[in-house]
Amino acid sequence: MSADSEMERKICDLLRRDGKSKALIISNKLGLDKRTVQNHLYSLERSNQVFKTDEQPRVWDLIENKSEIKLKPEQKSQKTRDTSVEKDVEDLLMRSGSLKAHQIATDLGQFKQSINKQLYSMEEKGKVRRDSKSNLWTLNEEWSDDSFSQERSVLLSHSFDVIAKLGEGGFGCVYKVKHKYDGKIYAVKSVILTRKADSEVKALARLDHPNIVRYITCWPSSDNWTSNQERNQVSNTSSDVVTFDREGCEERDDDDDEDDEDDNVTLGMESLSVTESASAAAEASGNNRTDSSRTYLFIQMEFCEGGTLTDWIKARNQMEKQRSIVEIHKIFYEIITGVEYIHAEKLIHRDLKPDNILFGADGKVKIGDFGLVAAQTDQNGDPIERSNRGTPTYMSPEQKNKKNYDEKTDIFPLGLVWFEMLWKISTGSERVKLWPDLKGQRFPEGFSDSYQTESKFITKMLSHSPEHRPHAKDIKEKLEKFFSLDQNLLSQKTI
Repeated sequence: MSADSEMERKICDLLRRDGKSKALIISNKLGLDKRTVQNHLYSLERSNQVFKTDEQPRVWDLIENKSEIKLKPEQKSQKTRDTSVEKDVEDLLMRSGSLKAHQIATDLGQFKQSINKQLYSMEEKGKVRRDSKSNLWTLNEEWSDDSFSQERSVLLSHSFDVIAKLGEGGFGCVYKVKHKYDGKIYAVKSVILTRKADSEVKALARLDHPNIVRYITCWPSSDNWTSNQERNQVSNTSSDVVTFDREGCEERDDDDDEDDEDDNVTLGMESLSVTESASAAAEASGNNRTDSSRTYLFIQMEFCEGGTLTDWIKARNQMEKQRSIVEIHKIFYEIITGVEYIHAEKLIHRDLKPDNILFGADGKVKIGDFGLVAAQTDQNGDPIERSNRGTPTYMSPEQKNKKNYDEKTDIFPLGLVWFEMLWKISTGSERVKLWPDLKGQRFPEGFSDSYQTESKFITKMLSHSPEHRPHAKDIKEKLEKFFSLDQNLLSQKTI
């Protein structure tokens, strides 16, 4: 018998001997950590050996002790109609944290109108609340006390199987995971819970656009289950690598986090699943914590199975695929459309590069990695003093050297990205030699002749002074005008 099976047998024996009990009491009697006991209890629940009550904190008992109240058929039917949808919504919010009404409707296979009615009914009872800015619904604190939140974190964390590590850097890891219950593939980003991580998830939650990686939910946990699963399986390196890492970025100075106000992307937004006190406490302990005592934030997002723009460029540089000018215009149009939306939301991405531009299964562009996202101005509309974080290879001159810059800092790297999509760069040494000239608006021989219109656009985008660069909105309009980008073209698959 395995150690897990033996422990679950002891839990069942204890419940059979002492009757129903709470996870904390069971852990004390067995001399185990409460989180370990909760994991076993959820495992036993999945195998239909135990069940939990609706009271808070949860009380657990053997399924053999469960006694159903027998109702007349008409009573049972009425009770089911009155409570089943509400219970489904509660369970879904318990598993997923914060969700919008249309996401709840989709997950439960219900009409959005019906779910909206149910949510407002639950709001009147004080069971749920809605954030007015993000339109996210969450269970109220009185329905999700500390032990409930801990149970939800355990349940969420152990609802996934890790398939592969997709990327790793100084800012965390991204994993390709499969949900054990809905069977879908997702990307889950694991970072140490700090104010920076809190800012990233709030930015993702407020962005809802077809060219932005879709945020699902997030949850904090002291159990880094992704690393645990990774250690328990043979290393599995996937070919469809989708990175959200920050390799090549300027090294982060944790002591600088308190003073760098440019990451205040929330500006009046309420916290989602992560409380201010939780993130502040986690950050205050910083690097003095061991891995086992750190609090992690897990961000669940859609998985972009089409790979990255880096992969797209590499395949064409190595002649595995041919460059198509129509395809390039379509892809870049979708990139600039996504950036236009980010800027319209008064945010700056600050780390646009091919690694962070992804493709969905349908070939649509998805901009990802909002780990360095920043507000354009403070609450009074005044400029914010900023740090020089970002990827040096793609960083604008002002992002590297100045303390004040605005959204046009994102336009500079897009000029470099557009060039890379158009021009074949055969070797790394060729790229190293070419890059300083390119940043100085000097193109290799033949480029301006081959791409007359594009070279004029890119020259403006690479202007040393940000005031001479066009806005994302202007670039999008010029693309539509000069390259005749109609809706039929934009609906075509690109990968």
